[in-house]
Amino acid sequence: MQSRLRQIPLSVLFSSSLAGYVLLRLWFPFHRYYLTVPLRDVRGFTPSLAAGLAYAALLSALFGLHGLAYARVRRDPPRRPFLMIMLGSLLLAVPLLTTYPINATDLYRYAIRGRVSSVYGQSPFVSPPDAFAQDPYLPLAGEWAGETSPYGPLWEGAASVVTGVAPADFWLNLLSFKVLAALAFWLMGVLLWRILVTDPDRLSRAENAGTLLLWAWNPALLLIFIVDGHNDALMLLWLLLGWWFIRRRRPTIGFWVAVLAALTKPIALLALPFLFLAAWRNAARVNSHSLSPRLGPFAPLVYVSQLAFVLAALGGSAALVTLAFLPFGSPLQLAGRLLREATTFAGFSPATLLILLMERLGWSLTVTQVSRLTTVLFTLAGAWLGWLALRGRATPRSIADAFIAYVWQALAFRIWYAAWPLIWLLVDDDDEVARRRRRVGLWFLFTTQLSVVIYGHVWQYLLAREFLWAHLVGVPFVFGLPWLATRDWRGRGKRLERRIDA
Repeated sequence: MQSRLRQIPLSVLFSSSLAGYVLLRLWFPFHRYYLTVPLRDVRGFTPSLAAGLAYAALLSALFGLHGLAYARVRRDPPRRPFLMIMLGSLLLAVPLLTTYPINATDLYRYAIRGRVSSVYGQSPFVSPPDAFAQDPYLPLAGEWAGETSPYGPLWEGAASVVTGVAPADFWLNLLSFKVLAALAFWLMGVLLWRILVTDPDRLSRAENAGTLLLWAWNPALLLIFIVDGHNDALMLLWLLLGWWFIRRRRPTIGFWVAVLAALTKPIALLALPFLFLAAWRNAARVNSHSLSPRLGPFAPLVYVSQLAFVLAALGGSAALVTLAFLPFGSPLQLAGRLLREATTFAGFSPATLLILLMERLGWSLTVTQVSRLTTVLFTLAGAWLGWLALRGRATPRSIADAFIAYVWQALAFRIWYAAWPLIWLLVDDDDEVARRRRRVGLWFLFTTQLSVVIYGHVWQYLLAREFLWAHLVGVPFVFGLPWLATRDWRGRGKRLERRIDA
């Protein structure tokens, strides 16, 4: 049966996937409901348990088609894999541009906070949307109407431009943010391909085509970046572009570009130490490469080169931060906003499950206490990852692990967090460990997308609206199943048998 499924032509798999996304577009039309208050989500469009399970089945089918397409491309890559896969990605995105953002309505906050600066001339880091009660779109800000921006000044500047072009056309604003995220997602596919084909350790056309397809046709990424239009796409694009420049022996420019990611969304700060270390090492290689072998006595020039890189990278980064925040005020306001959110809100995470369990057992454990505990654990994990990086661990693997460590300790988990590590898992070394980590990352995208049914429909209809039971089901499913599903149980069983026989 499995072999017959792998014989399905790629054109059939693509057409079936496109039909699935068209069905999503018909099921969740955006333009018809884009001004509806309160904002809708998956459960708003699928109010019954049967409808929620139907949505889960459609998602599962799309992931299944994606897996079959990957297997097909690995076995029989098309003649022009880059053109075919990226063109297919564009076609899959078309119906999703006008699909309602069912899993996150951040698009609305992008547009409304953009209006704070473009229409009212105020800083979104100082003035929340509800400071402008006369704004006709304020009701669409939802529960975040009283909060200032959690994003970087580069993003808020872009949002100001988008909303300033057509301040009276809110639909065009929302659609523009989707197009911007889709463009960033597509450009990441282009960069991914260039990184793969220029890697001397990756000589297989089938392998490179399969890796590109894992990104460009991935249902979770299409939902996160096209349907929901998340600005994480732009943040990840800057990071990947920075890594591209570093690999191309442009370490200073590469690090400056990576800093733009943190100025887009501050979570990118997690990747900067590892990219800085890679660029610092690359600066030495560039200098060593340029020196003639006869200049042995001048070897210390390598260290001068590294010092010059440090001064240029830090000085240029400081200039970028200053210029980016110049129209908006001090970065301390953004830092305070992020600290408040990170230590106040909890949900859908292992940390939240711990709080709920302790509460049920009668032990008092506050959100603040758990936040301190997770911060300590995350700091220790970061120190360990930094030590490994200093000892030569691959930069993409270190960045992926930094994002994974954050995801595991975060008080509040959101499904788009699962997209952060994937691009780094895809550009990681192609060894058995990297392949298994990649499978875990892909499964994690799948379980996070299905989690909305657990915390929505299952919670309401099967778990009597009990948050503890929803987390008891949801947290192991989301965070545990990817590891279990990718374990080599047969190999483990054979090793156990050998031990018993011995």
